[in-house]
Amino acid sequence: MKLVFFDIDGTLARGKVVPESAQEGLRQLRANGNLVFICTGRNPVYAQKNFGQYADGFICCNGRLAVRDDEILFAGPLSQEQIRDLTRRIEEVDGGCCFLGLEEGGYVGNPTGYEVMASVQDPGFVKQGLKDGMTVYSLDIYMGSADRLDIMRKALDGVALVNPHGPHPSADITVLGVDKGTAIEHVAEKLGVAIEDTYAFGDGVNDVCMLEAAGHGVAMGNAVPETKAAAEYITTSIDQDGVYNGLKHYGLI
Repeated sequence: MKLVFFDIDGTLARGKVVPESAQEGLRQLRANGNLVFICTGRNPVYAQKNFGQYADGFICCNGRLAVRDDEILFAGPLSQEQIRDLTRRIEEVDGGCCFLGLEEGGYVGNPTGYEVMASVQDPGFVKQGLKDGMTVYSLDIYMGSADRLDIMRKALDGVALVNPHGPHPSADITVLGVDKGTAIEHVAEKLGVAIEDTYAFGDGVNDVCMLEAAGHGVAMGNAVPETKAAAEYITTSIDQDGVYNGLKHYGLI
């Protein structure tokens, strides 16, 4: 049995649309007795609702939560001190923080960003303000505009990795210390699978760690240069059957 991990955005799907070739690849992969894990910066509610049919388990929140069925395989929520520090850093540069838990999210900072950030989650999921003591697994930041990316990266230098959402004025954040790679290692150990029998597919900066942690790292043809540099193999782009071709390359299907 192999474990195969897939990022969502830009790797497995465009928005919520999974190419037919990728769907067929995942079907064959699972039929051959392997397990598929979605490995994303998004929260579990979003991932399970929109991609549950394709997966046996989920690594969400950029590695801070891993689940299979009703079992939590790994959990590493942000500390309250980390939440306060992140909020301060982003508010100082006029940005906003959208903190995400399992059942709700909370937005703080630049008020212009609330509707923008809430609209990309399920209706009603993100509230204004943050409850005291709320368990937070991940956050996205509101930048104001996509061209302020460097400002946000400087504000979080040494604390977090900023992965922009293309032209959208937001980015998802990997707080240093726990990442997708951390979760892959925990999941493999928990399920008794050797790390050399794990595969990871990704395209973004926040996928570098998962490609490095897995036994075999695969970058999409549309991946950023940093991700391609970390990969063992570079497949074709998402729009050119990249997932299917990558699985075929390794003889998994």
